[in-house]
Order: sequence, then C-alpha cells, then structure tokens
Amino acid sequence: MRFKICLWFLLGLALLSIHDFRPSAVALAISPYEFSVVGWELRNLPDKWVRRAVNGPRSFLNSPEPGQQAAQVQHYFRLGKRVQAINRQLITLQAGALPTAETSRQIAELRREREDLTDTRNALRPRVEETLESAVADTLQELGFKAWTGVFPPVDTALTGSPTVLILSPRERIERIEGGLMSAGLDNDARERIEARVETETEWSALVANTGGIALYPSIVSDDTQLEYALEVIAHEWVHQWLWFRPLGRRYFESGDLTTLNETVATIAGIEIGQLARHRLEGIEPPSLAHPYRPPATGGHSAPGNPVRFDFQAEMQATRIRVDELLAAGDVNGAEAYMEARRRIFVAEGYPIRKLNQAYFAFHGAYATTGAAGVSVIGEQVLELRRRSPSLAEFLRTAAQFTGAEDLADYVKRNNP
Repeated sequence: MRFKICLWFLLGLALLSIHDFRPSAVALAISPYEFSVVGWELRNLPDKWVRRAVNGPRSFLNSPEPGQQAAQVQHYFRLGKRVQAINRQLITLQAGALPTAETSRQIAELRREREDLTDTRNALRPRVEETLESAVADTLQELGFKAWTGVFPPVDTALTGSPTVLILSPRERIERIEGGLMSAGLDNDARERIEARVETETEWSALVANTGGIALYPSIVSDDTQLEYALEVIAHEWVHQWLWFRPLGRRYFESGDLTTLNETVATIAGIEIGQLARHRLEGIEPPSLAHPYRPPATGGHSAPGNPVRFDFQAEMQATRIRVDELLAAGDVNGAEAYMEARRRIFVAEGYPIRKLNQAYFAFHGAYATTGAAGVSVIGEQVLELRRRSPSLAEFLRTAAQFTGAEDLADYVKRNNP
C-alpha cells in the first residue's frame, strides 16, 4: 500500500514539472541553483523505507524509553542552536579587519567544533526524525485520523535544509506565481543576483524567499529551527499531503484565494497538531483551550524589542492596504517607493526584511494570519470555521471539501449561530 502511495506522489510531481511554463529568463536565472524534486525523491523516498526495513527489528529491540527519546530530540535541537551561534561568530570574525594569529586560531577552532557538532547531529537525525514522526502520527490518530492502514498518508519527514523558492508577481498587481525551487541556504548575494536578473529581463517583481518546509514525500522540514516549530511544520506539511487527495488540496494552484485558503487551513491545523505532539513527546498534559490556535506574532520575522511597541501584523496589514490602493490607481512606481520606505521602518524596528515588494506580499499574503494579506477575509473566516468546529478533525474534513473561497464564505454564513 505504501509503495502505491509513493508512486502516486511521484506521478503527481512529474505531471507538475511537465506543466512548468516559466519564462526563459527565470529558468536561466535559477538554473545554477535549481532544486531537483525528482532527485530528492529518488534519494530520500527509498532511503527512508529501506532503512526502516533493515533496521526495524534492531530499532524495536534497542528503542529508548519515551523520556530518553525526548531528551535525544532536545539534544539534537540544542546542537543545532549551537551550530547557528558558531556561524554567527564566524561571520563576525571573518568580517573584521586583517586577521591576526589569534582570530585565525579562533576561526579554526570554531570550524572544528562545528564539524564535530554536525557529525553528531547527522548520526542522531534518523532516530530524531522517527521520534517526531511518531509523535505527530500518534497525535493525529488520537484526533480521529486513523484509517485501517494507520494515518494516511503516513507521516514521513526529513530534517534538512529546506529549499528556497523564487516567487514572482506582476508589478501592476499582487499575484503569486511560482518561479521554482532552489537550493537551501542561498546567500544574499546569490538571491539579489537572481532577483535583479529576473526584474531586469522581465516585467515581474521577484523575491527569493526561505521556506520552513515543503510538502514533498517525505516532507522537507528545516533543521535550522527549534523543536516546537519543527513539529508544527511537520504537521503543516502533512495537512497539505492529506488535502492533496481532496478537493481543496487539488485546487491549490488554481487561484490566489485557493492558495491562501489551503495555507491558512494548514497553518491553523499545523500549529494545533504540533502543540499537542510536543506535549505528547514531553509527557505533559496539554492545556484545555477554547481556541487552541495561536497565530504567529511576526509573520516569520523576529524583533528583539518589546512587541507591544510596534505591532508587526497591524503595520504590515496597513502597508499592504496602501500598496493595493496605489497599484489600483496605476501608480506602480509610487507603490514601489512606498514599500521601500516602509521596509526601512520595519528594519529600524528590528524586523530584518531584506526586500519588500509585490512578490513579498504575493508570498506572505498566502498566509492570511501574517498581516501581509491586507483586507482578505479568508483568515478570519477560517478562524471562525475552526471556532465553530467541535474538533480539529471536523474542521479539516469540512474545509477539505471546499472548491473555492466562496464555499467557505457560504458555509460560515449558513452556519451563523
């Protein structure tokens, strides 16, 4: 059965790649960095299941206790945090004046430590992946997603660098167009070269953005994060995979509203599932919340200061609304000048936004809880649907049958208490 599931995913991915009609300038810009979906599947899909088949009996006999599993997972993410700190130290040391013998010694020691930590993490990764998959799968079963084969699709993920994505939008309006997946961890120079080439040779607005995960199979989840977020992303990507077999998921690319609806449903469900999975993993009784969804505070950015002083979501929403007004009036240059001025304000307030343009809003606006969606009512309607649903399973099963944003609006209106 699982073999058939894998074939379905590979066939769907192949069909998507066949219908990829990117402008040639875009293809040329990303070609040195392009992420191969087929290559990923060929490397990772067999590896995961073969490794489980070979190590299954041994893993069962040597499986650590739940407390040990949680400690192992926490250790894995602590190592990742230390690697990030080392990378920041190396950037600071290497950006200094002419190197001295002391700085050269420090750089060499940090590189050795980073290599040792990376080797340790790589050795831990397979067991940590299985622990997180089990925590999410057990949570899903408890929530009512158990089929006769277990959770379908099976929860399967790989902790690794998540690809970057090129997002395109027409300059005269905000509309998300996928430009292609690229390698993880592209530096700013590479990103700006790609964006500049696309914007010079086409009429598109372009942005190379990070992703926290991609709903391939197994899903890709960034390992450059913390435990809570990793669990939320694993659950988020599983929801996309689950929706792929249903009307809402199959229509993901048909319109901007359908993309936003898919992403908002997956975000709300993913955070709720991830929170429950973390409590399960850590052996903590989950809190009883009337509204379990906790919206992100910064739309993917973080500021060290007091968040009350500067409301990121409100300010981003106001920015999006004004940009829409300027574009509707045909003032493209004015909208772009306004976005750059606003970007500088966000940066001054501690939110390191590298580029704020039409493509930025096309990407982040698909997540209706970030403020970047402007006056879109989809976010509030999805939240209202969740509030009225007696369970997460019913929320997802209801949303999965929608074929457009009008279905959501009609349902909320029809079921108005």
